[in-house]
Amino acid sequence: MTAAKSALSDVTVNGAFVRQASVFRNWIEDGGQYPPAAGRYLLYVSYACPWASRCLAFRLAKGLEDAIGLVVVSPLWGQTRPDEDDHEGWVFDASYPGATEEPVAGLRTIRDLYDLSIRSRGEDPKQFNTRYTVPVLFDTTTNTIVNNESSEIIRMFNDRFNAFAKNPQVDLAPADLRDEIDVVNAANYESVCNGVYKCGFAQSQGAYDEAATALFHRLDEVNTLLQHQRFLIKGTSTPTEADVRLFVTIIRFDEVYVVHFKCNRKTIRDYPFLFAWMKDVYHTLQLAPTVNMKHIKDHYYGSHREINRYGIVPQGPFGEEYMTVHSNEVRTHLP
Repeated sequence: MTAAKSALSDVTVNGAFVRQASVFRNWIEDGGQYPPAAGRYLLYVSYACPWASRCLAFRLAKGLEDAIGLVVVSPLWGQTRPDEDDHEGWVFDASYPGATEEPVAGLRTIRDLYDLSIRSRGEDPKQFNTRYTVPVLFDTTTNTIVNNESSEIIRMFNDRFNAFAKNPQVDLAPADLRDEIDVVNAANYESVCNGVYKCGFAQSQGAYDEAATALFHRLDEVNTLLQHQRFLIKGTSTPTEADVRLFVTIIRFDEVYVVHFKCNRKTIRDYPFLFAWMKDVYHTLQLAPTVNMKHIKDHYYGSHREINRYGIVPQGPFGEEYMTVHSNEVRTHLP
């Protein structure tokens, strides 16, 4: 039996955090095992998780709320199998405001959902090596996880459910821009989106210094880029997938990563064009329902006890600036 571990355990002998790859990689396809349908699939998320929030943003932008059900875990990790091991992870606790019960089998944890899916595939959960992560796109017909890789789930949400979408015309990953989107995503992923975790979960000074240097080098580059164009893909007048994928990290940066993950060389507020871009994306895509700052802060500060032993949550600005004001004061010259 492989002992259950969280992502905080994925550290090399040199103290560097290396994220484990997702293992459920099936696709929604016409005529396939998982065909497009309304009411068949559930999206399991945490509002705290940036990867899950990508999926929330696409679900909202496409108008898939009625077609794909939503299940929300508590932001506070709990013991998943106290009688077996010391693993802590996502739990269902509807007593926490904004969280929900698990609707399929009354399950208690995301780990239970993974075990249900693995058994449905005819495999033994005790021999299956995975992390019990969100987001999860789950098929209620076969009781199996379709996919737990956010970058693939958002591509499916973008065009595989158009027959059931309220906004089928919305295309956040146009075919003619995908190569450029992929290049920008790759540039942002390791240095920024995953880079903040490489800073926060580092267990050596060298690993931290390398990650922090790459992180702020890329933030400097993006801030300069956004001085001359409105969104990350040049010539676009509306956000694309590239903007959404970076946004979910940037929206958490000052409230969490600066303090909790030691990303304190600069705040996003120190980057005038990046800060204005963040607010622009937030309001243009009307992402308020996908950003729950209480869940975000309670999770990071309350669940990573290896980093924050006493679970103290900094008071911080709590995001009032971007939640209430759509400010383009430094972007008025842009198209």
